Amino acid sequence: MTLDDAMKALSPQALKMVKNNLVIGLGSGRAATSIVKSLSSHLKKNHLSVVAIPTSLQIKMEAEKGGIPIIEPDQIDHIDLVFDGADQIDANGNMIKGGGGALLREKILISIAKRVVIIADES
Repeated sequence: MTLDDAMKALSPQALKMVKNNLVIGLGSGRAATSIVKSLSSHLKKNHLSVVAIPTSLQIKMEAEKGGIPIIEPDQIDHIDLVFDGADQIDANGNMIKGGGGALLREKILISIAKRVVIIADES
C-alpha cells in the first residue's frame, strides 16, 4: 500500500474527527498535503467552519488554495486536532519524523494538541 492509498483509506476515518469551530494544526510533507486536500473537500461538503495553523509555507499555500482559513499560533490558546505524517512508526508506536525545516513547529503543535492523527504507509 502506498502513502496515497493509505491516505485514501484513512482520510474518511480521520476526517470524522473534524467538527465545527475546531482549531486544527497542519503538519508538513506529502501526507499533510494529501490530508489538507481531503480536509478542504470535507469542510465544503459538510458546511463546517474551522481555522488552521500550518507548520510550513507549502501547507499554508495548499490550505489557502483549498479555502481553509489560516491563523497564527499567537491568535489561539489551544489546538483541538493536528494532522501530520511520519517517516517511521514501530510496533510500540514510537515515531520518527523527518528532519525538515518544519519539524520544530510540528512538534510544538503535536505537544499541545488535544488529539493527533498521524498518517503513514506500510513502508
